[in-house]
Amino acid sequence: MMKKDQFLLLLIAISFVGCNNASKKSTSAFSNIDEDFPVTEQLEFTPFNTYDILGDGLCVIDGSILWYVENGKDDFGACYDLNTGEKLSVIASKGRAANELIELAGFAIIRDSVLLYENQNTIKTFAKKDIVGNMPLGDRKASVITTPDHILVNQMTKLPNGSVLATIRPVAFEFEKEKMNEINKSSVVVFNDNDVTPYETIKYDSFDVGKATDRQINENDLIKWSYAQGMIEIKDNDMAVFSVHNQFMLYTFDINTGNVVNEKRYTKMQRDGMEMSLTSTNDMSQSIRFMKVNDKYILCLVRGYLSEKDKDLKRPKEAIFVFDWDLKPVKKFDLPNPEGMVGYYCISNDCNSVYFCEYGEEGLALHKADLNI
Repeated sequence: MMKKDQFLLLLIAISFVGCNNASKKSTSAFSNIDEDFPVTEQLEFTPFNTYDILGDGLCVIDGSILWYVENGKDDFGACYDLNTGEKLSVIASKGRAANELIELAGFAIIRDSVLLYENQNTIKTFAKKDIVGNMPLGDRKASVITTPDHILVNQMTKLPNGSVLATIRPVAFEFEKEKMNEINKSSVVVFNDNDVTPYETIKYDSFDVGKATDRQINENDLIKWSYAQGMIEIKDNDMAVFSVHNQFMLYTFDINTGNVVNEKRYTKMQRDGMEMSLTSTNDMSQSIRFMKVNDKYILCLVRGYLSEKDKDLKRPKEAIFVFDWDLKPVKKFDLPNPEGMVGYYCISNDCNSVYFCEYGEEGLALHKADLNI
């Protein structure tokens, strides 16, 4: 799912309970970036187009449409013709009607649908053609998915068949202790109107983040939070790939069988040293910032120290790592450091191109490079 730094992270005040510490940890195989990606390709960006857009919202490139998403005063951004720059329509307006949203916590496009996340537990789905075609806001219809109250959902996405795939977070508040049922003991769940099916995807004993102090979250909950806050991308109704938050870790998941198929770990999860922290870190500060997929490939935009030299110089870098759906390494693309430019990189939904979205006083400027994979 496309989110700018998870787009709008929901802040949670937490009461910690107990310390679950396994007495013995098993080891898990770690992969090496240099061995998996011995060749790095350089990308050259050329100016693509400019748009009458002021602000620093989220850019999503979907076919010939630029979606500019933001929490504006009256609406949540607009879509534009990518090639001409013409504004086509407002995405959605603020309000309490069925086809409006009070706030926007996330945005995704699944096939012909636009998913607008009103909060962590509610998705309103619109037909893409209704928005792009500038159907009057009051005439647009939205279907609504709200997670069952007894499920502690963190991230979720809608499958083409209408079911929801979601990650499960640990208990965050004292009053939630009573919700620690068999479903919430798991890490992933698939649900629809009729069924809720939980799955466990985390090998807790393959991590060793250290025992918790009195002011730290316990070990297994920290691991679960890291998995729960990661991104989800899907391949039809059958396969999904999950990233682990603040890590260069990902795994593929067979939705039909509920099994983890493959896993890649390039970082070793550590505590970040902060009291009452829900996030982990690693010694290279590597993290998957964005993830995109198509039928053949999984693309991860990673930021951090990509070599020991980068770490010594304290110069984080960005690169795109390409895997197939068996998580076999395919290609690595270095992303240049855009000196003097304000913005960020985004990968097109078809995984064919990468854009640098530059924000300035004159508006939004896109710079493009083709990936040729």
